[in-house]
Amino acid sequence: MYDCLEYELVNRPAVTSSIQSTRFQLHLNWRDHHRLQLKLAPGTAPHRLNLAYAAALSMGIATHNLPDGSLLLLDLNLNEALIFQSRFTDLLAHYEPARHAAKYII
Repeated sequence: MYDCLEYELVNRPAVTSSIQSTRFQLHLNWRDHHRLQLKLAPGTAPHRLNLAYAAALSMGIATHNLPDGSLLLLDLNLNEALIFQSRFTDLLAHYEPARHAAKYII
């Protein structure tokens, strides 16, 4: 006979997902900004992300490097994000609009 609770605690895999923590941090830190996240696709040369960073700086777009190696472009509307991503089609792009806090009037 064995204790099923102890068995589950011993065999439970460690939860260390940097992807989930990065996504959660993005939501908390930059939820008031429109954001476009660019990542390297498999087989894409790393200098393509550097070129996207240089293009964003030349256009005056606020940028932030994330710990997972991706690039975050802030305060772009959807049309600007699509135009920017069309220049760098070999990068993976994820756009999220700003989530403004609800204001309640009583």
